Amino acid sequence: MRLLQLTPKPPYPPKDGGAMGNAYFLELWQAAGWSAQSLVMSTYKHPYDPSYPAPVPLQAVPVNTRPTPWGALANLLRSEPYHVARFRSPAYRKALQDLLATYQPHLIQVESPYLTPYIQGLSIPAVYRLHNIEWQIWSRHAKEGPVLLRPYLHLQARRIRHYERAALFEYAGLLPISEKEADWAYQAGYRGPMETFPFGIEIEKYSAPPLGENPPRLGFIGGLDWLPNQQAIVWLLEKVWPAFRRRFPEAELSIAGRNCPRWLYRYADSHTHILGEVPNALEFFHRHEIFLSPLFSGSGIRIKLIEAFATGRAIVATSLAAESLTFQNGVHLHIADTPEAFLEAMSLLYADPMHRQRMGAAARQLAETHYDRKALLPRLKAFYLRVLAS
Repeated sequence: MRLLQLTPKPPYPPKDGGAMGNAYFLELWQAAGWSAQSLVMSTYKHPYDPSYPAPVPLQAVPVNTRPTPWGALANLLRSEPYHVARFRSPAYRKALQDLLATYQPHLIQVESPYLTPYIQGLSIPAVYRLHNIEWQIWSRHAKEGPVLLRPYLHLQARRIRHYERAALFEYAGLLPISEKEADWAYQAGYRGPMETFPFGIEIEKYSAPPLGENPPRLGFIGGLDWLPNQQAIVWLLEKVWPAFRRRFPEAELSIAGRNCPRWLYRYADSHTHILGEVPNALEFFHRHEIFLSPLFSGSGIRIKLIEAFATGRAIVATSLAAESLTFQNGVHLHIADTPEAFLEAMSLLYADPMHRQRMGAAARQLAETHYDRKALLPRLKAFYLRVLAS
């Protein structure tokens, strides 16, 4: 089988969830023995790094997606979302045409709804990997963003909702990352081939050292340029962490992730470590026995939570952070949605080493059962064959 991936960001290096998801499929395709190529956008926010090796031929096209005040205002005169306009690129379209003249894939897999215009009119069937419901993300941004920008953001959210629903019907098949995305697509009327396909990991690459350290260290890791993560950290540091420190004055919390904004460092002190990007995420998990994920916006699957499962960490997360995952509350992680509940769950794990160890062991077992990519590959093969047959 020959496959082509279209993505708005380079899969490598896999520094954030989106890049990791893109790289995940390239590696799955390689493991299956299929021929694969990737055509990526290199943008100001996600530039292509040619020094990082990719397992398949990868072509990067520079695309200027930087938003501007003039561009945002001019978009008011159009009906399409500003996000779609930002990802329109004659250079990328030309690169796709040139690539298809020499490489004939059986399937094209698209990694963003904003790239849908590039597959319109092609005779090659396309699959959309549905890993976020974009309009829901922007609807939450509109409710929580700066007051003066809210009317504009609400307008964009409505446009994205209409566009995103219509885009589904351009595809011969859908690969939603969780049941939430699958249910949304079905409610939107999509009836083509669809396979819920979660992010999987090479479980053997994730060791799970025992949770025996007392006092344990607490940690958060995720892209720090992503607004939902920023909001989560501020909520944690302002509404939960001070009360936790009053209970446990010796406690230490580390915040790690790429593209850390300067303003976040104002929260740093001798017990609150703002680390920014760390060289090895696995080592970060190993050094922090309790993993926190207090997200209140965004959608899709939390890859870092799956990695926390795989490394056997004890976890406290909000319902939204864990909504796309398979788990049992109180066994594999603790769900907490208010400052008081989050504080109590953190305190329970912090004070009880045996509970941490039980939860960490259960989390590791969950990762082995549900998120091992070797077990997922046969499902992907069967789905692609269904799409081609249809």
